[in-house]
Amino acid sequence: MPPPDWLIFLALLSLLEGLYSLRGGLRFLRMFRRASEAAPGSYAPPLTLMVPCRGLEPGLDRNLSAFLDLEYPDWQLLLVTDDQADASVPVIRSLLERSAHKQVRLLFSGKARGRSQKVHNLLHALDHLRRRDRVLVFGDSDIRPDPLWLRHLVAPLEDHEVGASTGYRWYLPQKGGFGSVLRSVWNAGIASLMTESNSYFAWGGAMAIRREVFDSCAVADHWQHTLSDDLSLSRAVKAGGRPIRFQPKCLSFSYEDASLRDLLGWSRRQLAITRVYHPNLWRAAFATQMVYLVAVWGGGAWARTSLNLYGPDPRSVALAALVIAILAAGAVKAWLRLRAVAVLFPEAPLPRGWLVIPHTCWGALANLVTVAAMAGSLSTRNLCWRGFFFRVAATTETRVLD
Repeated sequence: MPPPDWLIFLALLSLLEGLYSLRGGLRFLRMFRRASEAAPGSYAPPLTLMVPCRGLEPGLDRNLSAFLDLEYPDWQLLLVTDDQADASVPVIRSLLERSAHKQVRLLFSGKARGRSQKVHNLLHALDHLRRRDRVLVFGDSDIRPDPLWLRHLVAPLEDHEVGASTGYRWYLPQKGGFGSVLRSVWNAGIASLMTESNSYFAWGGAMAIRREVFDSCAVADHWQHTLSDDLSLSRAVKAGGRPIRFQPKCLSFSYEDASLRDLLGWSRRQLAITRVYHPNLWRAAFATQMVYLVAVWGGGAWARTSLNLYGPDPRSVALAALVIAILAAGAVKAWLRLRAVAVLFPEAPLPRGWLVIPHTCWGALANLVTVAAMAGSLSTRNLCWRGFFFRVAATTETRVLD
């Protein structure tokens, strides 16, 4: 049976979206090329960097050592966990002994009530700022920042119209398992949303904001009963009419592996949080992903079956051509994205040779992960962060579950 009109229409619609998205890939490459020629600048006000810690994650010692080796004239580092029994504490104390000359402190926040443990840790750290601090910076313990990471992250804040600056994460699989590589592919697709002018959101693993903006936008108040540190900060900053600037040189690498089960649970949590805190972005993603799912997976199966049974009738050939064009547009965009990161970080162990194939050709698999995660995000608001369980009732209501 030849394909129906509605299926051909959806395939055409998905192709148009893919071609429009391809423009974003070109923009992404140009943005990273400009960043490769930019110096960090001279803007370097006193600041405090806060990093919440939880558990003994892979590479924790090297990750925290990278934070200690950041080059910046006047700063302190606050490492915050919930209690002294946490598995990260021995690693942190060992680092403190080796770095006694540096401005770094280990803090214990206690257990959270009515908000996520990560947010609770950050609120506790705010009580230990120095009076002279003019910028607040937030990082994650599972990234390994470049020595000039702080300088680049703070640089956009020299423009007093900017609300916050941010980087983003890029996963670098260590053993190359299926789940690890697919997570890297899936997460890289979200990186394309970041823009220099005004990103949709700030990412909590690399986020900087001037202290006066943090106070005037009442970010601490937004954090009192929330699950998400970064999306809540983003809402507060945008409500104040200020843009969020993405800093390409603060793309932060995570040297981790993941199973397919880890990927599905992690992506579901990310999209469940997005659904609560950024519903318009979630709905737009849901619409495009569902059209892609029907067009590529449904259209591909229909065209193949029809061609096998009825031969090369014009409608089946047209549908097959549309599906191939959709996949090709996605592959080119993924290649542009990978090329952009390679231009800016030539020393990073990015995929080379045949390992580029997953990043360029697994877009359809990433779509399945997204659809599965979105379906999961519809069915539950119970989420887990590093062993802590929470229920998100609203943007301003988070319950800690025993």
